Amino acid sequence: MKFKSEESFFDAQAMFVCAQSDLAILDVNTAAEKVFGHPKTHYVGKKLSELGNRISADDSLITNGYASRLSDETIWCFRNNRDEEIYFQLSSQLIHHKGKPAKLVVAHQLMNGNNGKAYPEELLSSKLALNNFPLAEIEWDTNLNVLEWSKKAEEIFGYSAEQAKSEERLLEKFIHPEDLAVVRDSIRNTIANGEQDSSHINRVITGNGEVIYCEWYNSILYDQGGEVTGIYSYAHDVTDRELAFENAKRSTKSYEDLFNSIGDAIYLVDQEGMIVEANEGLEKTFGYTRSEVVGKHTRILADPDKYNENRIYEIIEKANNGQNGKYEGWGRRKNGQVFPTDLIVSSGNYFGKDVLIVIERDVSEQRESQEALKKREGLFSKLFNSLPIGIALLDEQHKVEMVNDGFEHLFGYSEQELKGKELDKVIVPDQKHKDAKKLNESDRIRQVTEKRIRKDGKILDMIIYAIPVVVGKEVVGIYGIYVDITARKKAEDQVRQSLHEKEVLLAEIHHRVKNNLAVITGLLELQAFSVQNKEAKSVLKDSQMRVHSIAMVHEKLYQTEDLSQVRVDKYFEELAATIHKNIKKPEADVKVNLAIDPVKMPITKAIPCGLLLNEILTNSYKHAFKGREKGEIEVSLTSSNNELYFKLRDDGIGLPDQSENGVHSSLGMTVIKTLAKQLNAECKRYSENGTIFEFEFEKRG
Repeated sequence: MKFKSEESFFDAQAMFVCAQSDLAILDVNTAAEKVFGHPKTHYVGKKLSELGNRISADDSLITNGYASRLSDETIWCFRNNRDEEIYFQLSSQLIHHKGKPAKLVVAHQLMNGNNGKAYPEELLSSKLALNNFPLAEIEWDTNLNVLEWSKKAEEIFGYSAEQAKSEERLLEKFIHPEDLAVVRDSIRNTIANGEQDSSHINRVITGNGEVIYCEWYNSILYDQGGEVTGIYSYAHDVTDRELAFENAKRSTKSYEDLFNSIGDAIYLVDQEGMIVEANEGLEKTFGYTRSEVVGKHTRILADPDKYNENRIYEIIEKANNGQNGKYEGWGRRKNGQVFPTDLIVSSGNYFGKDVLIVIERDVSEQRESQEALKKREGLFSKLFNSLPIGIALLDEQHKVEMVNDGFEHLFGYSEQELKGKELDKVIVPDQKHKDAKKLNESDRIRQVTEKRIRKDGKILDMIIYAIPVVVGKEVVGIYGIYVDITARKKAEDQVRQSLHEKEVLLAEIHHRVKNNLAVITGLLELQAFSVQNKEAKSVLKDSQMRVHSIAMVHEKLYQTEDLSQVRVDKYFEELAATIHKNIKKPEADVKVNLAIDPVKMPITKAIPCGLLLNEILTNSYKHAFKGREKGEIEVSLTSSNNELYFKLRDDGIGLPDQSENGVHSSLGMTVIKTLAKQLNAECKRYSENGTIFEFEFEKRG
């Protein structure tokens, strides 16, 4: 049975049943036939938009008074069979028509445009006003393209209806990328289970780029065959709620994390001694999980042999009176192991209930460390006093706190005599007070060799180590360690004196050898003046240069602090310059290029090397550049680890074309071979754009 008002409504309102996708008319009611004056067959198959046009409420045909009552600004102007204009607002509702999804479109008549007469104030029906409806209405096709987009959807999501409908697969564009899979899975699971309704919350990126949270209520539309024909969605902005929820979750999580991150056992106890809450640290400390202790008495965590119930209630009473305290106890793990603990007990409130907050820590390691520390202190004390060297501990004012037995024996003062006194004023000579003060004020370990005074006035030579005691960044004390080196110092002075005497003697020997060689050189020079034979004169000159090269080594040794080795580079430079100077009027302008590593050689190697340089350079000057205006000689000595490579090369005429025996029998070659043998050197000689001599030997040996 219908109420009268219902009958009037359905009789008065023109209604169209339209296809969901394109609003093609499937059926009309009798009122539509009466209002528009056409039979049903006239409408079926046509689209609703073909019946009229949309116009604005600002149109002059609509009176201002009536327009102010409209639910929105969208108005349709239709024409009846008499070509009269009739104005409507449309509203729609999803329905099923013959087993298929469809829309019921109701035409709410406003006024007759031809006579301009508005309908009475009391209309039989008015369009449902959705401007203040809090939910956005969206209709999607099977490809998730937008079919309908309400005013609230425009407001929430920032896309106009036209933009939303023209954007292909808008869902994938405005659902946050990180939430898209969740939305898809929600819809897929709903369809896979054959369900109609699904809901979820996700983030949405609005048209202006803002990220908001939305709650969705989706209805899946199926046809008679169970195929999906579309989705109808309601959505509303829940950003404020979600952000508040997220903040609350973060705040709660941070407290939980803080509560559980503390390694000590923390548990809350009510007035009867029952545990009402516990952190993860309790499991680490006692081996019990939270569920195993909540609701149990605290005695589950205590060593039964040492549990004192009266003491527990005394602690509870003190805490209730605001006397928070720290106590020592004994705990028992789940596996029965007993261990020492420290407890901090304070009062608190848990969900409106007075509780005790207990923080209990396993101090087994600390107790063991304390015992070990006591043991180490005993060992240190024993070691401190048994050391044969003197040790004094000074405070920050450089006053004596303690000295060991070695110090007392070394300086003759007892600890009692020195305690509280400035040590520097007792054992430091007057002229050394300033240096001693700098030593004590250093913030780094320092070592010095100084003199100190015994109680009996004897002066001692000491190696002194100043070791600051630093706590944080402050020096709070200093250890002074004293090693008596008086006897060693005396022995060193004696050795140093003896060594100095030997060095003076050795230098004098080198000086005299050099002078004697100079005398021999002078004698050879005089002999050369008295000889008329050119060949004899040349032989004497060569001998003079050989002696000079030996004398030059002794001169270098005499001039250096190290009397056992010669710097070869300096020696070769001066020797080459001397040879060049002593060659009288060479046939060619000869340039000597030296590339000598700064190598030091013992005298047993330096003299043969110098003689080789003398012999080969002299020979090159005399014979290599006959008939030439210019010549060049290269001399190199390179070092690699203990190996030396000595090379002499000229760009002259090369070795003479004579029998091997002839070459070997010459005095120069005999000297070269002899010197190479002294060096234990591998000797190579050959012609290659001149003459090349190569020697390879060990620096030492």
